[in-house]
Amino acid sequence: MADFSSAKKDLQSSNFETAAKEFSKLAQRGHMNAQFELAQMYEKGLGVEKDITKAYAWYLIAVDFNHPEAKEKYRALRRTIPSRKEGKNAYKELKNLYGNKQHQALYFPVLKRSKFFPERAKIVNRVEPEYPEDLVSLNSAWVSISYNVNESGLVEGSRILASFPKGALDEYALAAVNQWQYKPQVKRNGEPDRVHDLITTFKIKSQSTRNHKQYKKQLAQYTEKLKALALKGNGYAQARFALMLEQEVIDSSENEHISWYYKAAVNGNYDAQLRLVHCFENGEGCQPSEDKSHAWLVKASETENARAQFQLARTYLNYESVHYNIEKAAELLKSATLHEYLPAIVEYSKLLAFSDEKHIRDIKSAVKYAELARSLDATNPTLLSVLGAAYSEMGRVQQGDELLRQAYEEAKKRNWPTENYLNLIEGGEAAMMANGASLLLNP
Repeated sequence: MADFSSAKKDLQSSNFETAAKEFSKLAQRGHMNAQFELAQMYEKGLGVEKDITKAYAWYLIAVDFNHPEAKEKYRALRRTIPSRKEGKNAYKELKNLYGNKQHQALYFPVLKRSKFFPERAKIVNRVEPEYPEDLVSLNSAWVSISYNVNESGLVEGSRILASFPKGALDEYALAAVNQWQYKPQVKRNGEPDRVHDLITTFKIKSQSTRNHKQYKKQLAQYTEKLKALALKGNGYAQARFALMLEQEVIDSSENEHISWYYKAAVNGNYDAQLRLVHCFENGEGCQPSEDKSHAWLVKASETENARAQFQLARTYLNYESVHYNIEKAAELLKSATLHEYLPAIVEYSKLLAFSDEKHIRDIKSAVKYAELARSLDATNPTLLSVLGAAYSEMGRVQQGDELLRQAYEEAKKRNWPTENYLNLIEGGEAAMMANGASLLLNP
């Protein structure tokens, strides 16, 4: 996950080819300093073949993004470029792909002057952390946790994003969050749904005034160092600083965190990119935009992050979306499956079993991946229905019927909608062949 600071280190260490590749990726995402550095590398022939025309074009792109030194470099190069016409054509080509106007339309967040955020999941049982008494009385601390909510409303994938002092509250906060329960989300077609990348923060304040003052001093020192790293182009520091602003563990102006998430996202940090996805999907700090949400989800998936690939695949599976593309969905789900991301394995096996696209439908592979996923979630209703339908089609009708009934019973236990499972049981193989895609794939 290269960022501007690591690319600069490669440049300073004379790892020119690596630096050029990293600057190129960053430049295409709209990082003006990377655009400037890439132009210089083309001008000098460092890590890339020397090309004054490409250098000229990238300097002009950096001018578009208001780089303070780019205009002077462009003017100097204009006197030595072999052909201004070719230079302008090269610039136009880059501008159409990566220019500031294109970037603003696809990626730039317009801040929303409101603190109202729509609720993405409704909690029905919140358990508070149980801290040791001496911890609460003597320490001030905070911890931020990211987590997902599965189709049954249970917490999955909880992880520590940041804490200060490091580790002070982690185990107690994680233990609490893992017990939370939510009202299950339901898609428009009645299927259960997942919610991704929720964040919660716990804080405690020491009963000792002296200890709390010491904590505040240490936090201020840490924040100062973190911000200095962020300003130098460290994507991890930018994302961490944004999180601290968002969760109000340090003072911030309204929606200041969005600007820092944007910096980190442009810098290649996929956690920040996914935060922007939610920003654009739900108006969490910025003006909603389906196109911008999709664009950042594409960028996050390019890092081969399985969570991002899975979320992007679901948008491609949505018949009502302008982005519907079942072939792209299949590719992304396969990639995320190979990274052993359980939700993707479930979705991929379902797609292979029920798709009405002949070049995607693959019963044997559906069975293989469903059985793999069952090693992690043995009674998952979707997996049971995949296996039931697949075995019925393979001629093992009795075994298939039994698995479909198990899928229905398990869906009831998990409080999932059961209509689709009943349809599979009552319709038999003919109904599965005719209606499989519409029953189980429409988001």
